[in-house]
Amino acid sequence: MPAYIDENPEYWDDYNNLQRVKHELLRRYLGGWFPILGSWSGRIVYIDCHAGRGKHQTGHFGSPLIALETLLNHPHRAAILKKAEVHFFFIEADQNNKKVLEENLAKYKRPSNVFLEVECEDFRKVLQNTIDHLHAQKSSMAPAFIFVDPYGFTLPSRLLVQLKAFEKCELFITFMWRWIDMALKNPALAESMDSLFVTPNWRNLPNIHDADERCEAAIRLLKEQVGAKYFTRVKMLGEHSEIKYVLIHATNHPKGRELMLDAVWKICPTGGFKVRINDNPHQEYLIKPEPNLEPLKQWLWERYRDTTVKMEDIYAAMDDEKNGTFYLKKHLHEVLREMHGKEQITCSEKLVFSHNPVVCFAPKQTKPSNKR
Repeated sequence: MPAYIDENPEYWDDYNNLQRVKHELLRRYLGGWFPILGSWSGRIVYIDCHAGRGKHQTGHFGSPLIALETLLNHPHRAAILKKAEVHFFFIEADQNNKKVLEENLAKYKRPSNVFLEVECEDFRKVLQNTIDHLHAQKSSMAPAFIFVDPYGFTLPSRLLVQLKAFEKCELFITFMWRWIDMALKNPALAESMDSLFVTPNWRNLPNIHDADERCEAAIRLLKEQVGAKYFTRVKMLGEHSEIKYVLIHATNHPKGRELMLDAVWKICPTGGFKVRINDNPHQEYLIKPEPNLEPLKQWLWERYRDTTVKMEDIYAAMDDEKNGTFYLKKHLHEVLREMHGKEQITCSEKLVFSHNPVVCFAPKQTKPSNKR
Protein backbone atom coordinates (compact mmCIF):
# COMPACT_ATOMS: atom_id res chain seq x y z
CA MET A 1 0.00 0.00 0.00
CA PRO A 2 1.50 3.39 -1.00
CA ALA A 3 2.34 5.84 1.77
CA TYR A 4 -0.42 8.30 2.59
CA ILE A 5 0.28 11.97 1.82
CA ASP A 6 -1.56 14.80 3.57
CA GLU A 7 -4.35 15.94 1.22
CA ASN A 8 -4.50 19.41 2.72
CA PRO A 9 -1.02 20.57 3.82
CA GLU A 10 -2.11 24.22 3.51
CA TYR A 11 -4.20 23.66 6.63
CA TRP A 12 -1.06 24.14 8.73
CA ASP A 13 -0.11 27.48 7.16
CA ASP A 14 -2.91 29.51 8.67
CA TYR A 15 -5.25 29.57 11.65
CA ASN A 16 -8.77 30.96 11.28
CA ASN A 17 -11.68 31.55 13.65
CA LEU A 18 -13.33 28.22 12.86
CA GLN A 19 -10.19 26.36 13.88
CA ARG A 20 -9.98 28.47 17.02
CA VAL A 21 -13.56 27.65 18.03
CA LYS A 22 -13.10 23.94 17.36
CA HIS A 23 -10.05 23.86 19.59
CA GLU A 24 -11.65 26.05 22.26
CA LEU A 25 -14.60 23.65 22.47
CA LEU A 26 -12.15 20.78 22.84
CA ARG A 27 -10.21 22.60 25.56
CA ARG A 28 -13.29 23.60 27.53
CA TYR A 29 -14.89 20.16 27.32
CA LEU A 30 -11.77 18.23 28.30
CA GLY A 31 -11.23 20.68 31.13
CA GLY A 32 -14.43 19.40 32.67
CA TRP A 33 -14.22 15.82 31.39
CA PHE A 34 -10.85 14.91 32.91
CA PRO A 35 -11.77 15.70 36.54
CA ILE A 36 -15.20 14.06 36.28
CA LEU A 37 -13.76 10.79 35.03
CA GLY A 38 -10.70 11.06 37.24
CA SER A 39 -12.95 10.99 40.29
CA TRP A 40 -14.12 7.44 39.61
CA SER A 41 -12.38 5.79 36.64
CA GLY A 42 -8.94 4.24 36.97
CA ARG A 43 -8.23 4.69 33.25
CA ILE A 44 -9.07 7.53 30.86
CA VAL A 45 -8.47 7.40 27.10
CA TYR A 46 -8.17 10.24 24.58
CA ILE A 47 -7.89 9.26 20.89
CA ASP A 48 -7.15 11.74 18.12
CA CYS A 49 -7.85 10.10 14.75
CA HIS A 50 -6.29 12.83 12.58
CA ALA A 51 -3.63 14.16 14.90
CA GLY A 52 -1.65 16.11 12.31
CA ARG A 53 1.47 18.03 13.31
CA GLY A 54 0.36 19.36 16.67
CA LYS A 55 1.13 22.97 15.84
CA HIS A 56 0.38 25.44 13.02
CA GLN A 57 2.96 27.65 11.32
CA THR A 58 1.33 30.55 13.17
CA GLY A 59 2.32 28.94 16.48
CA HIS A 60 -1.23 28.00 17.40
CA PHE A 61 -1.60 24.54 18.91
CA GLY A 62 -3.47 21.72 17.22
CA SER A 63 -5.72 19.24 19.01
CA PRO A 64 -2.97 16.87 20.35
CA LEU A 65 -1.11 19.60 22.21
CA ILE A 66 -4.35 21.20 23.38
CA ALA A 67 -5.59 17.90 24.82
CA LEU A 68 -2.27 17.14 26.50
CA GLU A 69 -1.82 20.62 27.94
CA THR A 70 -5.41 20.68 29.20
CA LEU A 71 -4.49 17.76 31.45
CA LEU A 72 -0.93 18.75 32.36
CA ASN A 73 -1.91 22.34 33.23
CA HIS A 74 -5.20 21.45 34.88
CA PRO A 75 -5.64 23.04 38.33
CA HIS A 76 -6.88 19.64 39.61
CA ARG A 77 -4.21 17.58 37.88
CA ALA A 78 -2.96 16.01 41.11
CA ALA A 79 -6.45 14.86 42.08
CA ILE A 80 -7.12 13.49 38.57
CA LEU A 81 -3.89 11.52 38.41
CA LYS A 82 -4.13 10.31 42.00
CA LYS A 83 -6.83 7.83 40.99
CA ALA A 84 -6.43 7.49 37.22
CA GLU A 85 -3.92 6.89 34.47
CA VAL A 86 -4.50 8.81 31.26
CA HIS A 87 -3.65 7.43 27.83
CA PHE A 88 -3.29 9.65 24.76
CA PHE A 89 -3.37 7.87 21.39
CA PHE A 90 -2.49 10.07 18.41
CA ILE A 91 -3.13 8.56 14.98
CA GLU A 92 -1.68 10.29 11.90
CA ALA A 93 -1.48 8.72 8.44
CA ASP A 94 1.10 11.12 6.98
CA GLN A 95 4.66 10.13 7.93
CA ASN A 96 6.02 13.69 7.83
CA ASN A 97 3.17 15.01 9.99
CA LYS A 98 3.81 12.19 12.47
CA LYS A 99 7.48 13.12 12.70
CA VAL A 100 6.69 16.77 13.40
CA LEU A 101 4.08 15.77 15.97
CA GLU A 102 6.54 13.54 17.80
CA GLU A 103 9.04 16.39 17.92
CA ASN A 104 6.40 18.68 19.43
CA LEU A 105 5.32 16.08 21.98
CA ALA A 106 8.91 15.32 23.02
CA LYS A 107 9.17 18.77 24.62
CA TYR A 108 6.74 17.83 27.39
CA LYS A 109 7.63 16.33 30.75
CA ARG A 110 4.79 14.22 32.04
CA PRO A 111 3.97 12.13 35.13
CA SER A 112 4.55 8.39 35.00
CA ASN A 113 0.82 7.63 34.70
CA VAL A 114 0.30 9.83 31.63
CA PHE A 115 1.02 7.78 28.50
CA LEU A 116 1.55 8.95 24.91
CA GLU A 117 1.47 6.82 21.78
CA VAL A 118 1.75 8.05 18.18
CA GLU A 119 0.97 5.69 15.32
CA CYS A 120 1.35 6.30 11.58
CA GLU A 121 -1.59 4.43 10.11
CA ASP A 122 -5.10 4.78 8.73
CA PHE A 123 -7.27 5.53 11.77
CA ARG A 124 -9.99 3.17 10.53
CA LYS A 125 -7.61 0.23 10.64
CA VAL A 126 -6.31 1.14 14.10
CA LEU A 127 -9.76 1.58 15.62
CA GLN A 128 -11.18 -1.54 13.99
CA ASN A 129 -8.28 -3.60 15.35
CA THR A 130 -8.90 -2.12 18.79
CA ILE A 131 -12.62 -2.94 18.64
CA ASP A 132 -11.96 -6.49 17.42
CA HIS A 133 -9.41 -7.02 20.21
CA LEU A 134 -11.84 -5.81 22.88
CA HIS A 135 -14.57 -8.07 21.54
CA ALA A 136 -12.20 -11.06 21.42
CA GLN A 137 -11.24 -10.41 25.05
CA LYS A 138 -14.90 -9.78 25.96
CA SER A 139 -13.77 -6.51 27.44
CA SER A 140 -15.37 -3.09 27.54
CA MET A 141 -13.67 0.13 26.50
CA ALA A 142 -12.41 2.43 29.22
CA PRO A 143 -14.04 5.88 29.26
CA ALA A 144 -12.87 7.37 25.97
CA PHE A 145 -13.11 10.64 24.09
CA ILE A 146 -12.49 10.06 20.38
CA PHE A 147 -11.91 13.04 18.09
CA VAL A 148 -12.71 12.23 14.45
CA ASP A 149 -11.66 15.19 12.29
CA PRO A 150 -11.37 14.05 8.66
CA TYR A 151 -10.79 16.14 5.56
CA GLY A 152 -13.60 15.73 3.03
CA PHE A 153 -16.37 13.19 3.56
CA THR A 154 -14.39 10.08 4.54
CA LEU A 155 -16.39 9.47 7.71
CA PRO A 156 -16.93 5.72 8.27
CA SER A 157 -20.23 5.61 10.13
CA ARG A 158 -20.21 1.84 10.56
CA LEU A 159 -17.04 2.28 12.60
CA LEU A 160 -18.63 5.08 14.61
CA VAL A 161 -21.59 2.82 15.34
CA GLN A 162 -19.26 0.15 16.71
CA LEU A 163 -17.44 2.70 18.87
CA LYS A 164 -20.62 4.23 20.23
CA ALA A 165 -21.81 0.76 21.22
CA PHE A 166 -19.30 1.04 24.07
CA GLU A 167 -21.32 2.79 26.76
CA LYS A 168 -18.52 5.06 28.01
CA CYS A 169 -17.28 6.16 24.58
CA GLU A 170 -17.87 9.74 23.41
CA LEU A 171 -17.32 11.04 19.89
CA PHE A 172 -16.35 14.52 18.71
CA ILE A 173 -16.95 14.55 14.95
CA THR A 174 -16.22 17.02 12.18
CA PHE A 175 -19.09 16.58 9.72
CA MET A 176 -17.80 18.16 6.50
CA TRP A 177 -21.15 19.33 5.21
CA ARG A 178 -19.92 21.47 2.30
CA TRP A 179 -18.27 18.47 0.63
CA ILE A 180 -21.01 16.06 1.67
CA ASP A 181 -23.73 18.29 0.25
CA MET A 182 -22.00 18.37 -3.14
CA ALA A 183 -21.38 14.62 -3.05
CA LEU A 184 -25.08 13.87 -2.45
CA LYS A 185 -25.85 14.90 -6.02
CA ASN A 186 -22.92 13.07 -7.63
CA PRO A 187 -23.82 9.49 -8.70
CA ALA A 188 -20.13 8.58 -8.84
CA LEU A 189 -19.91 9.14 -5.06
CA ALA A 190 -22.94 7.08 -4.09
CA GLU A 191 -20.77 4.36 -2.56
CA SER A 192 -19.03 6.93 -0.37
CA MET A 193 -22.40 8.24 0.78
CA ASP A 194 -23.50 4.69 1.60
CA SER A 195 -20.43 4.36 3.80
CA LEU A 196 -21.09 7.72 5.45
CA PHE A 197 -24.79 7.30 6.24
CA VAL A 198 -24.97 3.47 6.40
CA THR A 199 -28.63 3.63 5.32
CA PRO A 200 -29.81 4.22 1.71
CA ASN A 201 -32.21 6.86 3.05
CA TRP A 202 -29.58 9.51 2.34
CA ARG A 203 -30.87 9.43 -1.25
CA ASN A 204 -33.87 11.47 -0.09
CA LEU A 205 -31.70 14.35 1.09
CA PRO A 206 -31.23 16.06 -2.32
CA ASN A 207 -35.03 16.42 -2.51
CA ILE A 208 -34.92 18.87 0.39
CA HIS A 209 -34.45 22.23 -1.30
CA ASP A 210 -33.72 24.44 1.71
CA ALA A 211 -29.98 24.15 2.47
CA ASP A 212 -30.33 24.46 6.26
CA GLU A 213 -33.15 21.94 6.41
CA ARG A 214 -31.14 19.55 4.25
CA CYS A 215 -28.18 19.83 6.61
CA GLU A 216 -30.39 19.24 9.67
CA ALA A 217 -31.95 16.19 8.01
CA ALA A 218 -28.48 14.80 7.27
CA ILE A 219 -27.43 15.28 10.91
CA ARG A 220 -30.58 13.53 12.13
CA LEU A 221 -29.90 10.66 9.75
CA LEU A 222 -26.34 10.30 11.04
CA LYS A 223 -27.59 10.44 14.65
CA GLU A 224 -30.06 7.63 13.98
CA GLN A 225 -27.30 5.40 12.65
CA VAL A 226 -24.68 6.19 15.29
CA GLY A 227 -27.21 5.61 18.05
CA ALA A 228 -26.05 8.26 20.53
CA LYS A 229 -28.71 9.67 22.82
CA TYR A 230 -27.39 13.22 22.55
CA PHE A 231 -26.01 15.01 19.49
CA THR A 232 -24.84 18.53 20.34
CA ARG A 233 -23.74 20.44 17.25
CA VAL A 234 -22.25 23.76 16.20
CA LYS A 235 -22.48 24.95 12.61
CA MET A 236 -19.30 26.51 11.25
CA LEU A 237 -20.04 29.14 8.59
CA GLY A 238 -17.95 30.43 5.71
CA GLU A 239 -17.48 33.95 4.35
CA HIS A 240 -20.99 34.05 2.86
CA SER A 241 -22.68 32.41 5.87
CA GLU A 242 -22.79 29.07 4.11
CA ILE A 243 -22.31 25.98 6.28
CA LYS A 244 -18.78 24.68 5.79
CA TYR A 245 -18.89 21.95 8.40
CA VAL A 246 -20.65 20.95 11.60
CA LEU A 247 -18.98 19.96 14.87
CA ILE A 248 -20.92 17.15 16.53
CA HIS A 249 -20.52 15.79 20.05
CA ALA A 250 -22.14 12.38 20.55
CA THR A 251 -22.71 10.97 24.02
CA ASN A 252 -25.18 8.83 25.92
CA HIS A 253 -24.75 10.66 29.21
CA PRO A 254 -26.74 13.75 30.27
CA LYS A 255 -23.71 15.06 32.18
CA GLY A 256 -21.64 14.91 28.98
CA ARG A 257 -24.31 16.75 27.06
CA GLU A 258 -24.61 19.39 29.78
CA LEU A 259 -20.83 19.86 29.80
CA MET A 260 -20.69 20.35 26.03
CA LEU A 261 -23.72 22.65 26.02
CA ASP A 262 -22.03 24.79 28.67
CA ALA A 263 -18.88 25.00 26.52
CA VAL A 264 -20.89 25.95 23.43
CA TRP A 265 -22.87 28.66 25.25
CA LYS A 266 -19.63 30.22 26.47
CA ILE A 267 -18.45 30.48 22.86
CA CYS A 268 -21.87 31.39 21.39
CA PRO A 269 -23.32 33.50 24.24
CA THR A 270 -26.37 34.70 22.32
CA GLY A 271 -27.39 31.20 21.21
CA GLY A 272 -27.88 30.00 17.65
CA PHE A 273 -24.92 27.63 17.87
CA LYS A 274 -23.33 29.10 14.75
CA VAL A 275 -19.81 30.44 14.28
CA ARG A 276 -18.58 32.51 11.34
CA ILE A 277 -15.11 32.36 9.86
CA ASN A 278 -14.88 36.16 9.87
CA ASP A 279 -15.86 36.60 13.52
CA ASN A 280 -13.23 38.45 15.51
CA PRO A 281 -12.23 36.33 18.52
CA HIS A 282 -10.71 39.41 20.20
CA GLN A 283 -13.84 41.55 19.90
CA GLU A 284 -14.71 43.38 23.10
CA TYR A 285 -18.32 44.23 23.94
CA LEU A 286 -19.52 47.41 25.65
CA ILE A 287 -22.53 45.36 26.75
CA LYS A 288 -22.05 41.66 27.45
CA PRO A 289 -24.15 39.58 24.98
CA GLU A 290 -27.13 37.91 26.63
CA PRO A 291 -28.75 34.66 25.51
CA ASN A 292 -32.04 34.89 23.65
CA LEU A 293 -34.40 33.04 25.98
CA GLU A 294 -37.61 33.89 24.15
CA PRO A 295 -37.71 30.52 22.29
CA LEU A 296 -37.39 28.74 25.63
CA LYS A 297 -40.26 30.77 27.12
CA GLN A 298 -42.43 30.00 24.10
CA TRP A 299 -41.59 26.30 24.25
CA LEU A 300 -42.46 26.10 27.95
CA TRP A 301 -45.75 27.92 27.53
CA GLU A 302 -46.86 25.95 24.48
CA ARG A 303 -45.92 22.61 26.06
CA TYR A 304 -47.17 23.11 29.63
CA ARG A 305 -49.88 25.75 29.58
CA ASP A 306 -52.76 24.84 31.90
CA THR A 307 -50.84 21.84 33.27
CA THR A 308 -48.97 21.01 36.44
CA VAL A 309 -45.54 19.44 36.08
CA LYS A 310 -42.56 18.46 38.23
CA MET A 311 -39.24 20.15 37.61
CA GLU A 312 -37.58 16.79 36.98
CA ASP A 313 -40.01 16.21 34.11
CA ILE A 314 -39.14 19.59 32.58
CA TYR A 315 -35.45 18.70 32.83
CA ALA A 316 -36.12 15.39 31.07
CA ALA A 317 -38.05 17.12 28.28
CA MET A 318 -35.21 19.59 27.79
CA ASP A 319 -32.77 16.68 27.50
CA ASP A 320 -34.89 15.21 24.70
CA GLU A 321 -33.27 16.64 21.58
CA LYS A 322 -36.50 16.22 19.62
CA ASN A 323 -37.68 19.33 21.45
CA GLY A 324 -34.71 21.29 20.11
CA THR A 325 -34.25 23.42 23.22
CA PHE A 326 -30.43 23.23 23.65
CA TYR A 327 -30.64 25.40 26.74
CA LEU A 328 -28.93 24.97 30.10
CA LYS A 329 -30.69 24.45 33.42
CA LYS A 330 -29.64 27.93 34.54
CA HIS A 331 -31.51 29.34 31.51
CA LEU A 332 -34.61 27.41 32.51
CA HIS A 333 -34.35 28.67 36.09
CA GLU A 334 -34.01 32.26 34.89
CA VAL A 335 -37.09 31.96 32.68
CA LEU A 336 -39.17 30.32 35.42
CA ARG A 337 -38.27 33.05 37.90
CA GLU A 338 -39.38 35.67 35.39
CA MET A 339 -42.64 33.82 34.69
CA HIS A 340 -43.22 33.42 38.43
CA GLY A 341 -42.71 37.14 38.93
CA LYS A 342 -45.30 37.85 36.23
CA GLU A 343 -47.68 35.35 37.85
CA GLN A 344 -47.69 33.20 34.72
CA ILE A 345 -46.83 30.20 36.88
CA THR A 346 -47.35 29.14 40.47
CA CYS A 347 -45.11 26.84 42.44
CA SER A 348 -45.65 24.30 45.19
CA GLU A 349 -42.78 25.83 47.12
CA LYS A 350 -40.20 28.57 46.81
CA LEU A 351 -38.31 28.28 43.55
CA VAL A 352 -35.37 26.31 44.94
CA PHE A 353 -34.82 24.05 41.98
CA SER A 354 -32.72 21.44 43.72
CA HIS A 355 -35.82 20.53 45.77
CA ASN A 356 -37.81 19.56 42.65
CA PRO A 357 -40.88 21.75 43.13
CA VAL A 358 -44.15 21.24 41.26
CA VAL A 359 -44.85 24.02 38.77
CA CYS A 360 -48.31 25.01 37.56
CA PHE A 361 -48.28 26.74 34.17
CA ALA A 362 -51.38 28.90 34.39
CA PRO A 363 -51.98 32.47 35.52
CA LYS A 364 -53.19 32.78 39.08
CA GLN A 365 -56.98 32.72 39.23
CA THR A 366 -58.64 35.84 40.55
CA LYS A 367 -60.63 35.35 43.69
CA PRO A 368 -64.34 34.93 43.02
CA SER A 369 -66.36 38.00 43.72
CA ASN A 370 -68.69 38.09 46.76
CA LYS A 371 -71.14 40.28 44.88
CA ARG A 372 -74.41 38.77 43.75
